[in-house]
Amino acid sequence: MKWYQDKILWWIFVSAVLLKLLALAHLYFINPLGEQALIFPDSLGYIYPAQTWLTYGQFWEAVSATPLLMRTPGYPVFLALTQWLTHSATWGIVIVQNILSLILLLPVYVTTLRLADRTAARWAAGFCAASVLYFSLSFAVLTETVCVFLLAWFVFFAIRWLQTLRVWDMFAAAIFLGAAVYVRPAVYYFVPVSFVLLGIFILYKKSRTLAKQTALCFILPLVVGIGAWQLRNHIQTGYNGFTSVGAYNLYVWNADYVAKQSNLSVPQAQRMLLAFLPPDFNSRQAPDQVREYKRLAAPLLKKSKWHKLTHLPVWAGKTLLGTNHVHLVRLAFGYEDEKQAEKTLNQTGILPRPWLSSAADKFLFLLAFLQVGLVALLGITGFIFLWKTRRLATLFLMTYTGYFWLIGSCFFGAYARFRAPFEFVLCITAGLAAATLLSRWKKS
Repeated sequence: MKWYQDKILWWIFVSAVLLKLLALAHLYFINPLGEQALIFPDSLGYIYPAQTWLTYGQFWEAVSATPLLMRTPGYPVFLALTQWLTHSATWGIVIVQNILSLILLLPVYVTTLRLADRTAARWAAGFCAASVLYFSLSFAVLTETVCVFLLAWFVFFAIRWLQTLRVWDMFAAAIFLGAAVYVRPAVYYFVPVSFVLLGIFILYKKSRTLAKQTALCFILPLVVGIGAWQLRNHIQTGYNGFTSVGAYNLYVWNADYVAKQSNLSVPQAQRMLLAFLPPDFNSRQAPDQVREYKRLAAPLLKKSKWHKLTHLPVWAGKTLLGTNHVHLVRLAFGYEDEKQAEKTLNQTGILPRPWLSSAADKFLFLLAFLQVGLVALLGITGFIFLWKTRRLATLFLMTYTGYFWLIGSCFFGAYARFRAPFEFVLCITAGLAAATLLSRWKKS
């Protein structure tokens, strides 16, 4: 039976469609925030370059005529094309993102079908459709939904390539991975990780043909595709890297340590770090700015390494089990976060206490936490079951999940949104675990 002949999959899909339509109607007609619930502090960094691209044919940094360097152009292009098609910079974006989040069920379903049986694939699609994280992020003008959509297809083609070794699957995996890099810079560093994994696999297979295919159909498209933006950066700014956000984060992500040492709040510490920049910083060339970020970050990183190491388990827990509650209550009840906008998606505390004031808040939090906890528990269990039958695929999925979990948990702002790139993998393995446990229970 083909995937499109599965009636249960279509029931899951239709249920998700109805839920999203209800949420969209509630947000548009009832929620007092309206389209403001869709906009976040980071949104302007993507909307502005999208507008400059539509108007002037060039990507500029937010509220300036400086060439785009901090952000990458993938999401601004998505915003620009969607706005051009829908004539809306907010509602049109959210509608298209919700469509993508619905289509996301397909790569999750067919990937699970490759690894297990149809029952597991249905469970995986169901877990993905019920994800509170993906549901809420599809109502945000932020990169996660588009990036996850691209990464899910990358994982599907990578898994299929491991089983078939067909050139087309490898090439398709490279295209989707490269596109995801352009949407979210965190994916950039997974490219060399994937090269290492492929190198180990080629050595294991001892195949020159496989090595040539990898060089031509995976490495070359990624190097050329990613290198095109780096060449643009070099020509327009003199900076040879893909984005300057890494250097910026190396410096600013020390705010929690500075806050602890100086007895300040984290936002105060962030403002203090930015105030330490030289007076002429904004007028400097991009390479000089990057070097200055790294120079100022070096002593802080050295001093805070023990602080970061001891806090990593807590941050990892927040990434894995975060509920995105502040965003959820904004969507559900229209809560304003006033001067705490930076906490909407990046909670610095373990629990969102200021937003657990009413019974409705607590019920929503509990419901979301149960969903997240169940997927995490079953997802980890599913890796164990999958290891017994498909070890190569398990190694790839574990490396993929581990990479994004680690890179999303290495600083104080770690929270649910950084789980987005790998939650769909947990849905896949959770589906496998649910199907296996249910089968065992029936037999017993």
